[in-house]
Amino acid sequence: MRSIQTRLNFSFVVVTLLLFALFWLGQSWFLRQMAYEFVSTRLSSDAYTVLRAVEMDIGQGWRVNVDNTSSVYQQPMSGHYFQVAVDDKWFFSRSLWDGKIPHDEGQDVGQEDVQLVTQNDAPWLVYSKRFMKQGREIHVVLAEDVSRIESSLIQLGWLIAALGVAAVLILLILQIWIIRRGLSSLKDVKHDISRLKAGDIRQLSSVTTAEVEPLVTEINYLVQNMELRLQRSRNAVGNLAHAAKTPLTVIDRHVDTLLESDIPQGKDIQEQSIRLREMIERELTRARIAGAALPGQRIYIEDELAKLTRTLKAIYREKALRFNVNVSAKSYFPGERDDLVELMGNLLDNASKWAKGQISVTANMDEHCLEVIVEDDGPGISEADRERLMSRGERLDESTTGHGLGMSIIAEIVRQYQGKFFLDTSERLGGLAVQVMLPRRIDSDMPDQDSTKND
Repeated sequence: MRSIQTRLNFSFVVVTLLLFALFWLGQSWFLRQMAYEFVSTRLSSDAYTVLRAVEMDIGQGWRVNVDNTSSVYQQPMSGHYFQVAVDDKWFFSRSLWDGKIPHDEGQDVGQEDVQLVTQNDAPWLVYSKRFMKQGREIHVVLAEDVSRIESSLIQLGWLIAALGVAAVLILLILQIWIIRRGLSSLKDVKHDISRLKAGDIRQLSSVTTAEVEPLVTEINYLVQNMELRLQRSRNAVGNLAHAAKTPLTVIDRHVDTLLESDIPQGKDIQEQSIRLREMIERELTRARIAGAALPGQRIYIEDELAKLTRTLKAIYREKALRFNVNVSAKSYFPGERDDLVELMGNLLDNASKWAKGQISVTANMDEHCLEVIVEDDGPGISEADRERLMSRGERLDESTTGHGLGMSIIAEIVRQYQGKFFLDTSERLGGLAVQVMLPRRIDSDMPDQDSTKND
């Protein structure tokens, strides 16, 4: 059963039939007990009437005065019977005709002094009790044929069963309708996914069903993440192509000079230059069809930061950099590991280039976002130059090694994750302070720039 509706309908039928069977058995037992209790009460009342009818006749001895008993006991086979024993002498109602009431064995029905016996293929309720009257023990036995009661109970049981089956069918039809209506939003999502695959839309439409809404949100997040990674891949390859364009042009000019001078190595260099250009074009083509990883990963910053600081200490060992790291253990990056490495790598690399010897890294996470602050004790940047620094390929100091894309790459990653990115002056170290805030979820509210002063 791969269908959700089939599973729900099957479960509904099984549970409903089970509950109905319990109800049917329960009501049958309850109604039968009520009927037996009513009959038992009447038999108990008639027993005292019959007991009063037992009297001593001076001329004939003990006898049952039938005039003091109900007329129903005088009608043959009326279904109401009694027999009385005085000094082991039995007296029988006329309704018994020539029969006797079996009272020695029977089935207990939960009523005092009452048992259920079978007589002439019919169920009888038999009341048997001993009394004392005028110093004599009198055994009174009464019986009532409950065949009509059992027949009525059986008919009522079948009627309830038929009504129950009809009710189950009606409820099943209602459930099918309710389920189809409830799952209609899934059909809309399926239709939107088909349109998304066809390129007609870029996001799934919002739904009002609470159970389906998280699915739509996650799919939209996945699609958005794939688009952002594709864009970043294209930008990265574009940056590489842009950075390689100038040196390749210089190489080509030197190759032309070598070829004009009939130097054999010129042709070999020209071939390698052509191969390099072809490789760049091939990577640009691959970037246009690049995909994205699935969302939902958690990369804890503390582990990755330790690796980055060790690498930077080795690269800038002449500066003897000291990293003051203050990262909470629960702080994690809400995205891909490559993005975290590239973000933190560029932040720390830029700080290491300009720092005199000390760098501070602080990371905290609350219910809204992840906040990362990287500070250095370098010369810092004036407010007028900060915007120019964040532009693609812009460098403020050409004497410092680097391609100048660090800050723009940081800004691009932050933008893709819908975060915020600020440049300021470090009050503690005096150099540049870079503050990055990334939301834990796309729909999280982002706070304003942290105005807390450094200690």
